[in-house]
Amino acid sequence: MVMRRQKMKRKYSDEFKLEVVRAYYNSPLGVRSIAKKYNLPSKNYINNWEAQLIQKGKLPKGSTKPNKAVGRTSESIVRKDERTAREKQLEEEKRELKARIQYMESLASVKPYLKKKLKPREVKYEAILALETQYAISFLTRIAGVSRSAYYRYKRKPNDPSAGLKRLILAIYNKSGKRKGYRTIRDTLNYQYGLIVNHKKVLRLMRELGIQSITRKKKKKKPENTLIQDNILKRDFQAETPYEKFVTDITYFPARHQMVYLCTVIDLYNQDPIAWHISEKQDKQLSLKTIQKLAQKCDLTGSLIHSDQGVHYTNPEYVNVVKQHGMIQSMSRKGNCWDNACAESFFGHLKQETWHLMKEKPQNKQEVIDMVEEYMVYYKHERPQNKLGGMPPSLFKEQQKD
Repeated sequence: MVMRRQKMKRKYSDEFKLEVVRAYYNSPLGVRSIAKKYNLPSKNYINNWEAQLIQKGKLPKGSTKPNKAVGRTSESIVRKDERTAREKQLEEEKRELKARIQYMESLASVKPYLKKKLKPREVKYEAILALETQYAISFLTRIAGVSRSAYYRYKRKPNDPSAGLKRLILAIYNKSGKRKGYRTIRDTLNYQYGLIVNHKKVLRLMRELGIQSITRKKKKKKPENTLIQDNILKRDFQAETPYEKFVTDITYFPARHQMVYLCTVIDLYNQDPIAWHISEKQDKQLSLKTIQKLAQKCDLTGSLIHSDQGVHYTNPEYVNVVKQHGMIQSMSRKGNCWDNACAESFFGHLKQETWHLMKEKPQNKQEVIDMVEEYMVYYKHERPQNKLGGMPPSLFKEQQKD
């Protein structure tokens, strides 16, 4: 339920009156839009104030209303305009470009209305509604490519009884940079527009619009069957023997036609990416198949495998597979990427030395596989590492055997 407060007759200072009149003179907006922008009951206030200010000598005698013709920049009556024709033209082009940008942003902000199955033309009307207090209606309709009369017919059309309130909520939300939530919007409606609206109604309308505050998002709770393990590794990234300690993680590659995911297991003994799996799906099988490939290459009994707390490593299937192979599972602390720094560092080198150097990015999963396979061979057998005394992982392992 929306109630309007009983408004007491408000007294306006001469400074405020002068600010409003000057805004009308220097803006392309009409007198009604200016009155609406400053929350005035009627456009007659501005006309009356203009006469009062001239009488008091705060405006030059003989001041006249500016020409609000479409396509012409309004000129200030209070000061002498010394701009050249070229400067006026550039300012007009700049103003139109700015308006077009804001119009496109407004179109994006009213996308939630598409859920109401509005026609494309009606979506344009909604975008104009959000900007009508900043630019002249005729100017906005020309940018949108719609007629002014059709826009006014749409505006007067009694569609949703809450449509006006929704538009006001959306305007407040966008003006705040998407920071305001339903409580602060309720307060803004109260003190700025004189509307008393229940916070539950504001919340409901915001949900219908598909908007929420970006500063406080509800955190998703982990599923009840997630199995979190202790941080046994504790950033001790040194291993005395092969297959003693492993780190694992997942990264992604946004190929042109699909997203591709890579899961890798690295042996901390010689920084060797010993097993990996590539998939177009980021599901449980991504980590499970990587462990299966690792088990085919070495005996995992008693080895330590460290990961983050992602769902790929905390689900019961993965935990059971790790136990079946006799491994000890370790996990990073929540929100602490440094606990798995070796895996993060490897992905950084991989992308920097492949993906970011490619002018033409891989188009699909197979091209990502080819890219990763080629890099793995290079990394294992050719890329020297400071931690290994300037040797690649395979050469370091061979020399340690000798």
